[in-house]
Amino acid sequence: MLALDDIALGYAVMDRDHADSLDLWQAAKAAPAGALAGPFAAFANHLREHFAREEGLMKEKGFFALHCHSDEHARVLAGIASIEAELATGAEDRARYYLRYGFPDWFHNHLATMDRVTAAFLANAG
Repeated sequence: MLALDDIALGYAVMDRDHADSLDLWQAAKAAPAGALAGPFAAFANHLREHFAREEGLMKEKGFFALHCHSDEHARVLAGIASIEAELATGAEDRARYYLRYGFPDWFHNHLATMDRVTAAFLANAG
């Protein structure tokens, strides 16, 4: 289970976005059968905004691994868009699987690697 204590990186903008990501992920995960589309859309829209904000900071500060990090965001958002298309037809199975397994595994690894390095770079860049 992901928890706020596990995701703090010490860079306020990123930490706030990550906390919001967790809140929206938990809300989507808890949605009852047949009612996942709305909470998943809120979660997905937040991820789009979160990634855009993070990428803007990386560009502004000249982050050395911008393209690698941005490519990872794009890969995740492509998967999210595919899940949203399935949800639009009423199919929830893949979205529920992603919320239960895919996102937590990816998020944990992404924070421990790419985001940790990014946060340290941004903090040192002023």
